[in-house]
Amino acid sequence: MKVMLAVVGVIVAAVAVFFIVPMAAGGSTNVCQALERHDVSKAATDVAGTSKGPLHDLINSVGQSMATGDIATQTEAAAHPNRPASISCAASYWQSL
Repeated sequence: MKVMLAVVGVIVAAVAVFFIVPMAAGGSTNVCQALERHDVSKAATDVAGTSKGPLHDLINSVGQSMATGDIATQTEAAAHPNRPASISCAASYWQSL
């Protein structure tokens, strides 16, 4: 019985980490918004060629202000129609790291 409870505890903790870490890292309220913010930051770095400087900061600021999670939700729902968007967003977040 103790082993079963331990296994359930590990599973619950893993699921919590799967969803909570992206939201905490992105400072967002849902995992699709966290994915979108992560993508914006990555795109700003790609365009600016660095993760610092005024060009990066400008692109990142504008993108972050518009990152609501709606685009990521729609993209993930279209890519994985048989899976809840939040699960797809979390999986895509972890894959992009």
